[in-house]
Amino acid sequence: MTAEDIPFDQLDKKAADDVLAQARGIAERDKAGVRSGGIMVIAPAKINLVLGIGAKREDGYHYADTIMHALALHDVVHMRRVDLTGFGIGLDIHLSMEYTEGIVPIDVAPEDNLAYRAIVELARVLGRAEDEEVHIHIVKSIPAQAGLGGGSSDAAAALVGAAKLWGIDRDDPRLEQVASGLGADVAFFLKGGCAYLTGKGEQYVHSLEPRRDFVLLVAPDEGVSTAEAYRVFDEAPDLPTDTQRGLWGVLQDAARVEPFNNLAPAAEKIVPQLAEIREWGTAAEGVSDVLLCGSGSATALFCESFAVATALSAQAQLKGWSARVTSLVGIGAAVRERF
Repeated sequence: MTAEDIPFDQLDKKAADDVLAQARGIAERDKAGVRSGGIMVIAPAKINLVLGIGAKREDGYHYADTIMHALALHDVVHMRRVDLTGFGIGLDIHLSMEYTEGIVPIDVAPEDNLAYRAIVELARVLGRAEDEEVHIHIVKSIPAQAGLGGGSSDAAAALVGAAKLWGIDRDDPRLEQVASGLGADVAFFLKGGCAYLTGKGEQYVHSLEPRRDFVLLVAPDEGVSTAEAYRVFDEAPDLPTDTQRGLWGVLQDAARVEPFNNLAPAAEKIVPQLAEIREWGTAAEGVSDVLLCGSGSATALFCESFAVATALSAQAQLKGWSARVTSLVGIGAAVRERF
């Protein structure tokens, strides 16, 4: 039996029950993971409503115009500071990871994690020399190599959390300075919502009024390496026009943005299943737009209702793809609670 053989109302109920059960489970893990005296920071995922990759720069990066939008899907970053004045150890960071169901663990040394590096760099920029431990526990719900910005969002959350623990105003320009140096997406997550960025995609220009659509994220088993996507793109680059770039720069409402991603053809060459997902989503009833997230491998389907999103989620899973229902939101990295 295929998904098309199951009545729509049954698909809707089953998928909705799965989504709600998953949400409740994540909420319980969030509470259980908080240590006494610490803080909890929300690290939302993102999609690029627009990803216009331009020419390659002398520094090896590419010029990029992008309109990013935050998603309700999020990691949770738990942080705690221990004062060790007099021990002469300086800053000592302890980082651990936890993965929610369905998220494949990543093999990265703690000191190479972007959140770890964010705290080290912020301490350097602040000239901070206190003897202290900073404990970080990241609960991952955002998949890697999906174009959803999970690592960058964790880094922004670590900056916001460290500022809270150290008594630094979150609007201190040094946070944005560090964020911009860490990667193209990190600066966006400090503000969140929906924003237009230029440069390498790290220079914040202005915010847009967020959308509130339900979004279904669909991905094949295989991820897409960002470096490989850019390599294939550079073989035959299809650059955005000046007219397109001019329009992106004046838009003020995310609902008026026409989705665009000129990395998508390169990603589809690397993982051909992405083209199959795009074609399936485009043909689905109740879907207004289909858009590859960043360099992939997740594809976002903009759905007219929660019922449509959950029904299509069940269909996608029966096809062997991973699927997750979420929504567009107007948030960024933010401390949710203090304990």
